Order: sequence, then C-alpha cells, then structure tokens
Amino acid sequence: MLTIIAFLVVLGVLIFIHELGHFLVAKWSGVGVEAFSLGFGPRVFGIKRGETDYKISLIPFGGYVKMTGEAIDSEETYEDLKHLTEYERLRRDEDFIEKSFQRKPLFKRVAIVAAGPAMNLVLAAILFPVIYMIGVSVPAFLYETPKVGYVPSAGPAYEAGVMQGDIIDSIDGVGVSTWEGAIELIALNPGREVELKVKRGEVLLTKKIVPVAVENKSFGVDVGVSGFYPPMPAVVGAIKEGYPAEKAGLEAGDLIKSIGGKAITHWSELNDELSSLGARQVVFERAGVLNEVTITPVYDEESDRYFIGVIKQDDMTVKSYGPVEAVKRGYNRAVELTTLLFTVLKGLVFGDYSMDSLGGPIMIAKVAGQAASSGLVPILFLVAFLSLQLGIINLFPIPVLDGGHLFFFGFEWIIGKPLNEEIMIIAQNIGMVLLLGLMIFVTWNDIARMFL
Repeated sequence: MLTIIAFLVVLGVLIFIHELGHFLVAKWSGVGVEAFSLGFGPRVFGIKRGETDYKISLIPFGGYVKMTGEAIDSEETYEDLKHLTEYERLRRDEDFIEKSFQRKPLFKRVAIVAAGPAMNLVLAAILFPVIYMIGVSVPAFLYETPKVGYVPSAGPAYEAGVMQGDIIDSIDGVGVSTWEGAIELIALNPGREVELKVKRGEVLLTKKIVPVAVENKSFGVDVGVSGFYPPMPAVVGAIKEGYPAEKAGLEAGDLIKSIGGKAITHWSELNDELSSLGARQVVFERAGVLNEVTITPVYDEESDRYFIGVIKQDDMTVKSYGPVEAVKRGYNRAVELTTLLFTVLKGLVFGDYSMDSLGGPIMIAKVAGQAASSGLVPILFLVAFLSLQLGIINLFPIPVLDGGHLFFFGFEWIIGKPLNEEIMIIAQNIGMVLLLGLMIFVTWNDIARMFL
C-alpha cells in the first residue's frame, strides 16, 4: 500500500507542477483554459470554476491543460451551445477568438509550451539545495581526520613514501583537517605533481606525489587519485546469497582478521587477497571469538572479478549544509545527473548500454515505495531527480512532447507562418506511436525483472 501511495504522490507532484506551468503562463497570456486535468481518460471527479474544469481523470500516467483554440477540438458540443441566442453565439465567437491559443503571438505560445518543462527544472533547482540543507547521508570518514589507513604497493602515494598511519596535514600549502578536503584537493590535480605535508608521529614530512588521472564518467572529466585511503576495517556489512561466504557461515558484522595467514587491516587488502582462484583460510572475529573457515572464491560476472560474496559495511552519517553551500552542492548534483542522463542516452544509441536496463512505471513505483519507507530526504531526492529528467526530456524535439511543439514553432518563426496542419498531425501521430511503444517496452522490462 505504501508503494502505491508513494508512487501516486510522486507522480501527482511531477504532473501537477508541469501542468501548472502551462496553466499559469496561459492565463497570463490571456488564453482560455477549458480543463486542467491530472490524468487522462474519463473524468473521475473535479470542480468547475469559471471557464476551467479542474479534474482528476482515470488514467494517472500524465495530465494536460486544454486551452481554447488548440488543435484539439473544443470540449463543448452542439448540445452545450444550442440554447444560446444568435447574439450570445456571436459574443462567444468573439471571446473564443480573443482567448484562442493559436491566435496569440508566437512568443506567448512559446512561453506557454516551455513553461511546463521549465517548472519541472525549477522544482528540481529548489529541491536539491533543500535536500542538502535538511541533511544527506554521507560516509562518516569524510569528516574525520585524514589519517592514512591503507597504501597499495602500486600507486603514487606508495612511490612517494606515504605510509599507513600518516596524517595528511596540507596539500600544496592548503591545510586539510578532514578526508573530504583531502580528497577534493587531490581530485583537482590529475596528472600534476602536488606537495603533501604529512605528520608521522611528531615529525612533519614533505612528500611529492602525482595523482593518477581517472575519468569521472558523470562529468566527463579527469580527476586525481592519490593512492592512499582512509581507515576501513574489513567488517562484513552483508552476505550475498548463494556465494561461498554464505556457505561457509560468515555473517554480517564479522570482522575479517586474516586470509591465508596474512593479517587484514583494511577492506582493500581483503579484496586483494581474494582476487584470484584458490582455497583460502579465513580467520574472522565474531562477538570477540576468533573463528576459521576455508573459502574458495568464485568468478563474479557482475563485478568481473573473483568474489566470495561479502559486501563492505558502510558507516554513514547525516551532514547538513548552510544555504550557500547547499545551493552550490545542489547545483553540482543537478549538473552531474544531467551529464549522466546524456551519457546514458548516448550509450543506449551506440549500444554501450542495453535497452533492457530501461525501467518504467513499475520500477518508479518500487523506487518510490523504498524512498518513502526510508524517510523525507530520499523521497525528496526522487522527486527532484525525476523532475529534472522530466524537464530535460520534455524539451527534446520529439512530436507529442513540449520540445516537439517548440520545434514546430521554430519553423514557424523561420518561414513566417505555421507549418501545414496535416504535416503536424502526421508527426504528432508518429510521435504518439513511438511514445506508446516505448511505454509498453519499459513496462515489459519491469515485468520481466519481476517474474522472468
């Protein structure tokens, strides 16, 4: 029940905000609005105020604002008009012409159509900073003293002589007091030598490292990676069903002490020791008692490595930010998600991603239910994320979408008159068929994930 309610609320908010944009700018432009509907199909209930019927319709997957003089025929019928006198009909025709969408200047029609996706983008722009002001869940180590917990043997930090237990004091003269600051400064210097001041006991040492440049796929830019990591005990957070760890009796909360006789002090060491085939003697601590089991890693296609089926325990904390920092982080998050959207779309076009990964209304409902059960911030993030995607995708120049109408308006502006109505109708019908086909496909994907 929670899943259904959360889905309807999330969908309702997105649709309402989108259609409200069209409605408000239409009213501002002097265009008559005959209906403001959440949903399609038969009217379930509503209320009529003035010329507008505000209603909830049966099919919840969308909504619309019906404006006077659109290409769609008026909702009024002969039965509605036959009782009018000739004078009243003439007055009505004059009123119709005055309030007709099609008779408004091009810039007003553009503004009305663009207002829907613009409102979705505005909603996302408001919600992302609000989320950061309320507080987001982040790894606890980010706000701890940057004490080095692990230095792999193949990396710039190891080559520079950075050791486990060192405390990062400054990077290129900028003092750092938390892991967040250290990671950000390293990330900003891919492939460029930086000077580290590290405390080792009571001694302050100078180390020079060249962070490895690694592509950040979300932003499409390189970021620097140092080769030193925060403390991360090898505590099991979860066990993957059907894998060797489960069969050997490991449980969430177990602390891995050694593998094959080698002491394990960091989660990364655990991964290194389990990166190949072969039986291992694993010693772990549970409730203060040491236990030993034999485990043989198996190849895991999903992660493309050998794996025993243990998942790291993440210690999280809630971090809230002031208004200025929240706006900055909210903006960066929106940019990251926008870049990710176009990266995924490009991958789908060029075959880098499978179309089977696309989700539809059932997946959205499932995610909405999970978010609602997790608290306010997850549900706000879901609304912000979907609103951002909806705003951007609706601007694509595809018939039926708002971007398709704006595309037609662009031609009208170039040639000085509207496109041929038959051409626009054909394009709209093609767009509708494609949209319905996509909806059927993603819904089938949802069903296949559940039952196949």
